Amino acid sequence: MNPSSASNTGANAAAATPVETPSAVKKGRAPVERASQVRVALCLNGAPKLNPPENSVTDALKAGKGLVWIDALGEPEETLSQIMRLVHLPRVVRHSLADPIERSRMLESAGVYAIVMHGLGFDTAAEEPIVSKVDIVFGPGFLITSHREPYEWLDDVWREVNRTSGEENLMARGLSFLLHTLLDSLVDTYFPVLDALDDVIDELEVSVINDTSNRVQQRLFHLKRAVATLRRVTLPQAEMMSSIIMRTGALIPSEAEPYFADVRDHTIRVYEMLDSYRDLLSGLLDVYLSTVSNRLNAVMKQLAIIATIFMPITFVTGVFGQNFAYAPQVVTDRGLNFWAVLAFMGLITAGQIWYFKRRGWL
Repeated sequence: MNPSSASNTGANAAAATPVETPSAVKKGRAPVERASQVRVALCLNGAPKLNPPENSVTDALKAGKGLVWIDALGEPEETLSQIMRLVHLPRVVRHSLADPIERSRMLESAGVYAIVMHGLGFDTAAEEPIVSKVDIVFGPGFLITSHREPYEWLDDVWREVNRTSGEENLMARGLSFLLHTLLDSLVDTYFPVLDALDDVIDELEVSVINDTSNRVQQRLFHLKRAVATLRRVTLPQAEMMSSIIMRTGALIPSEAEPYFADVRDHTIRVYEMLDSYRDLLSGLLDVYLSTVSNRLNAVMKQLAIIATIFMPITFVTGVFGQNFAYAPQVVTDRGLNFWAVLAFMGLITAGQIWYFKRRGWL
């Protein structure tokens, strides 16, 4: 078994970003709304069958033959009854499926394993993080994916399952291969989200230097919250990947463990990149505050220079109230004294400006 080829499927679907609500947008495009549906694929002897009769599915599970993949789109309250007709799920697993908001984790009950994953997205228009829950339940001979929103990467895997047959079929290679393909495809969708974040941060770096308005500060805090949300979701998923390797026993054979470790490494890489984005935004905030402080200092310096320029002029005009009607020679010099005083104040101002420029203050 060589699950490494599953990364090709994930790479093709990497451009798809999960969405949280029908009104959410991904990179400026609204997702396609779909009604609740449950689709079933049964693989026997390398031949996949799409939506087979329920008795064929239950007979295959009882006989321990083949592999069943049930994909449920919509609210669990609407799809769980149909799933339960095919596969019995323990109560704790059903409760986990029904919970719309849950931390990434792995639980086990009666030989059935349930893992909670999350799709990540980023709305570049509103600069908002998009987080949506994806439940994966698996046990001997079956795997269930339950999600409230449609995913392009999941549709790609579904089409791949029904496109090929024989040893090349994903389901024919076993439960561990199908599970790895799904997890790898999901994690691959995180990297376009990081690219979108990186573009926004690059644009914000320029704004921090050239613009000191409150809007830039608001964007900085907004992006820091978005990165913190994505970072908080990613770390538990990396821990959960280790649980899949250590706690699933014979369901995940030892030869498949390195491939799940590779998915874990990719998840850790996403977490580290989000961590670096958080540090970068903190640095940008410091740069923004320094820029604002420098701009304020420059304004205060200019105001101080203006006040200094007017200080000697005010002193000259303030001597004796500068009453030219009683100043010496005003009556006889036809006002020449007035113009002489104005010229003297002009010389003082010009001299001050020259001196300030020479010192580099202007």
